[in-house]
Amino acid sequence: MTLPNFLVIGAPKAGTTTLYHYLKQHPQIYMSSLKEPHFFSYGYDGGNEWSPITNLEAYQALFEDVSGEIAIGEASTSYLFYPPAGQRIHYYLPKVKLIAILRDPAERVYSLLLMEYRNISLKKNEMSFIDYFERAINQSPPIRRGGLYYKVIQEHLSLFSQDQLKICLFEDLKKNPVLLQKEIFQFLGVDENFQVSESMIYNSGGVPKNKLIYQTIEKIRMKYNSSLKQLIPEGLSNQIYGIYLKIRNQTLADERPSFPQEMRQQLIDIFRDDILRLQDFLQRDLSKWLV
Repeated sequence: MTLPNFLVIGAPKAGTTTLYHYLKQHPQIYMSSLKEPHFFSYGYDGGNEWSPITNLEAYQALFEDVSGEIAIGEASTSYLFYPPAGQRIHYYLPKVKLIAILRDPAERVYSLLLMEYRNISLKKNEMSFIDYFERAINQSPPIRRGGLYYKVIQEHLSLFSQDQLKICLFEDLKKNPVLLQKEIFQFLGVDENFQVSESMIYNSGGVPKNKLIYQTIEKIRMKYNSSLKQLIPEGLSNQIYGIYLKIRNQTLADERPSFPQEMRQQLIDIFRDDILRLQDFLQRDLSKWLV
């Protein structure tokens, strides 16, 4: 029976997709071909629309092709914030290593809601992004919990030792990815000098230039993932995914809708105390998150 010995647990819209593809390139690291199985969040109770994994046996099958890799992992961003996930992970994987990437919480919320708005814009939708944003931050409790990093990290540390948790910042992934990769490779106990390719942009933001074209591309992707991906060799599947990304990114506008300062300030007011606690805990200057 093979289970992962490390997990990328979040946060969403903080570079986890990019990190997943970086880790996947390392010859001593095995990443499940299914990104975000969400087993310990949504699959644990029989699966739902967010998780195709419905039981432990199906989860184990994600790692049946492991062949001597040192680090075995998967990346599910729900694990950081979904309350029962930490206890479930600890039950099955008490010695697992956890990797979290944190991003300016106001910017992360903005990016997350922009992605959600882009998805609903594929349907008939007359609501402006600003109206959608305002309704979400006023009516969605998960939006508020999703910025309380210090709180959820402490919840995980009540179950796991501090040396089992690697906390990274999105800013480091953007400014010095090579150094961050080296630190993560050290944490996982693999060759820290391996160089990954950073040529591809993963999970870029923005809104569609043409809704019909974007909708068509996404329908093809979902059809491929549900019925064809498992039948195609991984190498070819990776090439197909690269082509999809290039086409998808070209269909998105370069400029995102503006993030009004008054809305950013509203989020900062919600997250301020947690940011200050996190700053003390990490011994990192997070003052830019407060302006």
